[in-house]
Amino acid sequence: MKIVLVFVVCLLCLNLNAQLQTRQTKLRHQNETYFSFNPFGLLEPQIAVGFGFGKRFSLRSEYFTELSYLNKNPLYNENINSFRGIRFLAQYRYHFLQRWESLRLRSKEKIAKLNPFIGLEFRLKRFQFSDKANFVDQSTRDTLSNFLYTANATSLGGAVVFGHSYDVSGNGKWKIEISAGVGVKQKLVNIVNPASGYKVMVLRKVDWGFPNKYESVLIPYFPFAIRLRYVIH
Repeated sequence: MKIVLVFVVCLLCLNLNAQLQTRQTKLRHQNETYFSFNPFGLLEPQIAVGFGFGKRFSLRSEYFTELSYLNKNPLYNENINSFRGIRFLAQYRYHFLQRWESLRLRSKEKIAKLNPFIGLEFRLKRFQFSDKANFVDQSTRDTLSNFLYTANATSLGGAVVFGHSYDVSGNGKWKIEISAGVGVKQKLVNIVNPASGYKVMVLRKVDWGFPNKYESVLIPYFPFAIRLRYVIH
């Protein structure tokens, strides 16, 4: 009888300890606050240098923001004179796997450590660039060849993203986040010079491919990022 009681007490202790570890893991995720950096932004066609901030305000919900400075990337041989701007990202992320605990497809401890998410992204990019193009005044038929112009542009976009974060340190302070998605963005371009009346001379209509820099156009985009996180809380 004593052996049975000892066995039952051991089982209860193990179960309580497992429940405590699960609750601690959940609590850590539920209150996770972190900063992030996208090192691969340095390799984008327009170099992006900036930092992000994220906050898990419940077990399943999280918000994330990122602000980056944009500039011309010397690694790319882009036919553009100058480029500079800023990019702002805001995401709401939903960690869906935690809802599947009751299905017992995995142990609760393992599920609590997994962090796949689906998110909605809002993207705003404001930038200025200069380039050369041919312009024509339709009323006078006057043309400007290879004219150096300056333009201001705004890009607004929205996307659905999927991602996951992985611990890369034993204490859970450092993590790697990988995300990818699909969305659309509207680019609006305002050419500052030459004087009004001149329009960019388009020699032929392009049916597919990347739009020209001076075009205001609605196009798809495919966000992808590998970010390094540091958890501060």
